[in-house]
Amino acid sequence: MKKIRKAEYTWKVEEVSVKEAALKYEVSLSVPSHKNPELKIVGFKSDHVLGQVAELKEGLPAGIVDALGRELEISRKELARIAGVAERTLIRKIQDGRLTADQSERMARVSRLLARAIEVLGNKERALRWLKAPRSYFDGRPPLDYADTELGCQEVFNLLGRIEYGVFS
Repeated sequence: MKKIRKAEYTWKVEEVSVKEAALKYEVSLSVPSHKNPELKIVGFKSDHVLGQVAELKEGLPAGIVDALGRELEISRKELARIAGVAERTLIRKIQDGRLTADQSERMARVSRLLARAIEVLGNKERALRWLKAPRSYFDGRPPLDYADTELGCQEVFNLLGRIEYGVFS
């Protein structure tokens, strides 16, 4: 029978305040509110999810395209690419005054992604910088490039959730 002795270890830790670390890593120390502060870009008439789904199926007003482009600080062409919509088709729908159900859902998805990034990162400037900068997690591509598919967008949402709760990613 062997006797095992517990060895003592001395750990040296550098003292750093939480505020210094938050500034260094651009993390907001405010407690996130889960009231879902959706940006008013999509301006749904209904407060109920089923009503909003019906509005998406009817098609949103075409003005959402330019409003979302202004919020993201990108061109129509870039927004069409990010949303996975053909640019010429999008321009035609803008002239018609109403988007299709599919296009409406894609624009709403991009809008929700921006709103979630603002919620997690604290302000619009940080959110835009984070969404547009290449990330190693996404193989060197910006998170906004993944907004063109539901699965890709969900992965960006998942990463934002990890950031919100301090999970190393």
